[in-house]
Amino acid sequence: MFDMRLLYKNVNLELCPSNVVLLTGNNGTGKSTFLRMAAELCLPSHGSITCHVPKQQCAYLGHATFIYSQLTAYENLEFWTQAVSGKKPHESEILSALRQVNLEKFAYDPAGIFSRGMSQRLNIARVILQNPSFLLLDEPSTGLDTESKNIFYRCIQSFAEKKACILWVSHDAEADSVYATHRMHIEKQHVDFQELTKRQMRENGDGVANSTESAPC
Repeated sequence: MFDMRLLYKNVNLELCPSNVVLLTGNNGTGKSTFLRMAAELCLPSHGSITCHVPKQQCAYLGHATFIYSQLTAYENLEFWTQAVSGKKPHESEILSALRQVNLEKFAYDPAGIFSRGMSQRLNIARVILQNPSFLLLDEPSTGLDTESKNIFYRCIQSFAEKKACILWVSHDAEADSVYATHRMHIEKQHVDFQELTKRQMRENGDGVANSTESAPC
C-alpha cells in the first residue's frame, strides 16, 4: 500500500550480485516506490524487504542530478565522495572518474555551465567513485545525447562485471533491455519477474514479461 492505494501484492523475489534488473510498467504503477523500498527508505504495508548491502555501498542515479552549480566538477565529486564514505578521495581517483565520462578537461570548470548531458555524466562519475554493490537507477538516461548514453551504458556493463546488483527503472525498455539480465514488469498490481536471454530482450523489448521465476544466485 502507498498513500492508501494498493500498488502490488504477492511479491517474492531475491536480487543477487551481477543481476541487472529492468523495472518496467506504466506511470503510477509503483516503480519508483519499489526502488525506495529496495533501499529501505520506506516500508511495505505487509511483508518485509531486507537489504544486505551496507548503506555506503548503495548508490542512486536518477534523471535529476545531485550537483552544486557553484562548485567545479572536481569539487562536486570531492564533496559527494566525502559525504558518502567519510574519506577524502585522492586527486588521481577523481580525475580518473572524470576521464571515464569524458569530463577530465572540464574538471575545474563550474558545474553550473554544464549541459544536461555533461551534468548527468558528472553524476555518473559520482557513482563510479562510490563503486557501489547495489545501484538504483530511476530513468537516468532521460534526455541524454548519444555520447552520454553510450558512456552510461558502458558504466552499467562495468558495474555488472564488478558483481554489483542493479535495479533499473527504464522509460526505454527496447534500448535498455540489451544490457539487462532480468525484467520485472508491474501491471495491475501484479509483478512478473523473468530471466531473459539477450536474444529475448532484443526481440521483445516492448513486450510484457509473461513468466515468474526467482533470480539465480
